[in-house]
Amino acid sequence: MQRTEKTGKLPIRYVVLALLVLATAVVWFVFKHPQAATAERTSLPVEVVLPAVGTIDQTMTINSYVQSDSVVTVLPTVSGTLVSLSADIGTHLSAGQTIAKIDPEPYRLALDQAKSAYDGAKSTFDRTKQLFESGATSRQNYDQALALYQNTKSQNELAQLHLDYTTITSPVDGTVIVRQVSNGALVSPSVPVVTISNSHTLVIDTQVPEMNALAFEKNRATMQIHAVIPAMQSAPYSLRIRNIAPSVDIRTRTFDVQCEIEGEISGILPGMFARVTFVIAERTGIPYLPFTALVGGNQLWYVDDKETAQPLEFRPSYYNDDYFQIPADDADRRFILAGQHFLSAGTRVKVAGTVRAGK
Repeated sequence: MQRTEKTGKLPIRYVVLALLVLATAVVWFVFKHPQAATAERTSLPVEVVLPAVGTIDQTMTINSYVQSDSVVTVLPTVSGTLVSLSADIGTHLSAGQTIAKIDPEPYRLALDQAKSAYDGAKSTFDRTKQLFESGATSRQNYDQALALYQNTKSQNELAQLHLDYTTITSPVDGTVIVRQVSNGALVSPSVPVVTISNSHTLVIDTQVPEMNALAFEKNRATMQIHAVIPAMQSAPYSLRIRNIAPSVDIRTRTFDVQCEIEGEISGILPGMFARVTFVIAERTGIPYLPFTALVGGNQLWYVDDKETAQPLEFRPSYYNDDYFQIPADDADRRFILAGQHFLSAGTRVKVAGTVRAGK
């Protein structure tokens, strides 16, 4: 009698039997549930977006900096030694306020001399005039006395003017931003004393591409403009167009647009960095979608009533950086926002989520 050793392995016939039972079960399930199996096998999950109806702004942002409406460098009219300078950096001045004084003594002496010469010439002219009118002197003597009188009168007025010019005053309201000299300095009409910035009106100059020239000219009175000044850490400031250059720079192909900051400007300093945003165009009450729904720049996908994906050829004609307008006839469609890159026409899909454009 032969002995049979147990190896711990199932006989091959049991393995074959088990596989047959499993195959039978799978066939029975597919036969009983054909639609469910097919749906599970072919439905792809997608996220859809519903078009929103609202406003799309076309904007353009340009970096620039804040400037004063006017910056004036004050130069003396006469030469001399600066004996006082009351304006320092940051000093607020009013038009006509004294800034500095030049030593007046040389000009006072010159005025005294001019006045003496004038007084003498006037006295001589008055006597000569009386004699000429009575026929006691010639026309030549009268003309000579008149010429001397008029000359000394002009010299006297000029000397008085030079003396007045020794007091240097501010020509505008503003703030001193540069002080070029100090007390005791020798100044002349070519030596600046201070530079004054008009702080009551602040402007921002921007260089706008020439392709926008028509839009700016048409909408200059109504264009919405705002500026963000990071240093102020505040809400955007409203601006209005003040000047538009009548020509384009041939080197940069841009034209200058100067905007004035409106409203409260306290704390803003000339030279601060600013980002200026212009609303070039605006459409309201239109349906729109986000650019993430667009594939390849010219194709949208939507889910139809049969829960299948369908392509729609479309190239946006009005848009901004985030959204684009779609036809009103397509405003009720469910457009695919995520998962459209793996689809083909008629593919069954399963909507895994729905969002509204702009939310």
